[in-house]
Amino acid sequence: MATEILDTVASSPQIRQTQLLIDGKWVDAVSGKTFSTINPATEEVIAEVAEGDAADIDLAVKAARKAFESGPWSKMDARDRGRLIYRLADLIEENIEELAALES
Repeated sequence: MATEILDTVASSPQIRQTQLLIDGKWVDAVSGKTFSTINPATEEVIAEVAEGDAADIDLAVKAARKAFESGPWSKMDARDRGRLIYRLADLIEENIEELAALES
């Protein structure tokens, strides 16, 4: 198992998105800035990723507030919200090795 994880870390994962997810859309940083994401095992640049700052945070917070107030989550029964959170936990556990490699 440890060898599999090290092999996964050593090979560069495929980065699917390099933008910020704000209001359900993938967007560039307001500033247009990016930063390099580097594979620590190989020192290879994996991707250039959007570098969010305060302006992006403001947009994301406004979008989250709007989604919470007008979306289904705030109206959902607490039991249903709990089921969804447990489902998310299950998905994390099912994909733990890939997530660990991406976080390394």
